[in-house]
Amino acid sequence: RKESSAASDVYKRQVDYQPLLDCLHVDLPRELLIHALCHRSYAYEHPGIPNNERLEFLGDSVLSICVTEQLFRQYPERSEGELAKMRANIVSGFSLARIANTLGTKGLGEYLLLGRGEEMTGGRSKESILADATEALFGATHITHGIEVSRRVVLGLMQPLIDNAGTCLLYTSDAADDSLR
Repeated sequence: RKESSAASDVYKRQVDYQPLLDCLHVDLPRELLIHALCHRSYAYEHPGIPNNERLEFLGDSVLSICVTEQLFRQYPERSEGELAKMRANIVSGFSLARIANTLGTKGLGEYLLLGRGEEMTGGRSKESILADATEALFGATHITHGIEVSRRVVLGLMQPLIDNAGTCLLYTSDAADDSLR
């Protein structure tokens, strides 16, 4: 009984997710959106609520195929090795966390469901948590809308990094930061 109570409480929370959805330019079912934002620390403390790790797993692949295909098309003169380096930097935790900070009104961190420990240690601004949640959102988008809408969402957020990658001989964290300004 406690499990179902915790699960139903989290879905009834009065949180306005519209600014986040507006940044993604997509609608997601509320339960799936909450699932994508639920860190394992919160799920551990609230049995019956799924964490976002499976959506993150899917979103990682969606992100990778969308960015890889765009790099392939946009940079026909680049070698496989160059494209691989470009992709690795574009889809890095650093880059995804920077993207996450542009979502919603104050960044993706404000929407995350975190356990007490993560909350106390600054989890809302941790690069790995923000990157994972961004990938989970890509996974939730894919489950709901399929690859075409997912590609639009992913490239809508990642295209500045893809464009900037072509101008950088050695793609660095500074280059990722510059392209998001």
